[in-house]
Amino acid sequence: MSERIVITGGGGIGCSIAYFLTQQGRTDREIWVIERDPTYRIASSALSASSIRQQFSTPSCIQLSRFGYEFMRSIERDKERFGAGVDLTDCGYLFVGTSEQAPLLRKRTALARSMGVAIAERSPEELIARYPWLNVSDLAYAAEGLSGEGWFDGYSLMQWYRNRAREAGVQFVTGDAAAYRTAGNRITHVELTDGRMIAGDQFVNAGGAWSSKLASTVGIDLPIRPRRRCAFVVSCPTAIPDLPILIDTSGIYLRREQNHFLCIVSPSAENDLDDLPLDVNFAEFDDIIWPTLAERIPAFEALRVEHAWAGYYEYNVLDHNGLVGQSGPENSFVAAGFSGHGMMHSPGVGRGIAELLSFDEYQTIDLTPLSADRIVTGNLVVEEAVY
Repeated sequence: MSERIVITGGGGIGCSIAYFLTQQGRTDREIWVIERDPTYRIASSALSASSIRQQFSTPSCIQLSRFGYEFMRSIERDKERFGAGVDLTDCGYLFVGTSEQAPLLRKRTALARSMGVAIAERSPEELIARYPWLNVSDLAYAAEGLSGEGWFDGYSLMQWYRNRAREAGVQFVTGDAAAYRTAGNRITHVELTDGRMIAGDQFVNAGGAWSSKLASTVGIDLPIRPRRRCAFVVSCPTAIPDLPILIDTSGIYLRREQNHFLCIVSPSAENDLDDLPLDVNFAEFDDIIWPTLAERIPAFEALRVEHAWAGYYEYNVLDHNGLVGQSGPENSFVAAGFSGHGMMHSPGVGRGIAELLSFDEYQTIDLTPLSADRIVTGNLVVEEAVY
């Protein structure tokens, strides 16, 4: 009798897990993925800015980014065979900092370099020589990635996983998971809102921003909340073709988007509320992004919004890092809470969970530091580089 693995959540993480499970050559199991909205209209995977960087403050995130970049590069090399790529565009991240921010940025740079990441440290004088359009008057330090960073098409990556998984026999079910059902210390079924019951042997909660509700049905308090982020595509009459992916001192994210620019800022803590409607808050652009970027890049005084959208971060309020591994009942696993870096880390997380389900251990990247046990133990792995 074959084993059945049931994955709840068919976004980037869930589809990656399904794909990597199919790569293990097992014929003695079924893989099912439950997704409530196959149009992915409000899915974080479809609405992500979809960048990838190696400049993080925790080793696990750096390792996941390095694998993610190489995996996406391999998709690009094989896109003729599969008929699709992920539009991976190489572009380094430039983190700029004031004198107060410089020590933390230097510490992050030192960690990344110790793990083989190529980063150039820049003084304000070097910055202005390299990027004459940049106002460096308040800057003391900058770190710029030299390779292994850029952006990609998150929806295409998710569909790549999904299509490869379907080709390998994974069953995709449209339905909204309402609750887990248990017997003893094991989950036996996922109950859908329409009353259907889906049985399984192992269960993975990859529900992203909505994962905590399902986990609560078996007594697990996941510290994951849906947090709205608004993205603005803007135009500027002045061309800036050499713009890196800029993380400003204010935390504003800025990159090229075809002939325009994409910018995002995290709201202040008092305005960063759970489960806000996905309506674009244009005040974030008018009151924060525009005046800040006009100061940083004087040509941006003439910015104009061309397009905007809003999506959810699956925000881990505990330490801003993903929760990965066994959680709750003995056959229950979680892969959620990546706080904005889920798509870039989906290859490594998918491969890791597939290894854990099949071999009871991680065989490539050790994701033990991201164990969900830290919810109880308090052994936090705080990721400081979340924007």
